[in-house]
Amino acid sequence: MNWIHYVLIYWFISLVLTISIRVYNNKKNKDSEKTTFKQWLTLLITAPFATVFLPVILINVAVSKYKKTREEKKKDKEEIMLKKKLGLKPDEHYLCFSQMGGAGKIECCDCGYHEDIISFVHGAVSCDIGRQCPNCHAFVIEHNESKQYHTFGESDKDFVCPKCGSIIRNKEEDILKGNDDPLYCPKCHSARLKYRMLYIT
Repeated sequence: MNWIHYVLIYWFISLVLTISIRVYNNKKNKDSEKTTFKQWLTLLITAPFATVFLPVILINVAVSKYKKTREEKKKDKEEIMLKKKLGLKPDEHYLCFSQMGGAGKIECCDCGYHEDIISFVHGAVSCDIGRQCPNCHAFVIEHNESKQYHTFGESDKDFVCPKCGSIIRNKEEDILKGNDDPLYCPKCHSARLKYRMLYIT
């Protein structure tokens, strides 16, 4: 048997199933209108195609769900590894600038250090973006003059930590680089921090 025979067999089975289901529905619902010749013809032509695409759709849904589950598991695993590296328990969370808005107070749960910081505030044509120096862990502010209202993009120059002189972000890189990096206490370098927002713009 070649592929043509398999297609014909499949087509015949599809037609038999379609006719059987239609006849059964007609007998069950006696009050319903009788199926016209045009409706039968449409069913006979389209049913085999519909049964071809149904498994394809189901497989596609199953594959998408599997990929999503796999990505979520990978992300969860990376999150657990990062928390372990930071010395946090699985149920503990770390702070980063992308999770914070406006200006507020940051406090260390280990040593009690607290400081007023800016995460992100904007004016009419400029914005102040919170940064943490990777060298001395000081919280500093980067001022960015935007060319358009409430927008920001690549930097015009290197940003240097005013406290220790380290370059936090190199020239021409995204202004929001490092927004998802964990924040640390400037005093004891712990990642167990709390943030209380005081105002937002």
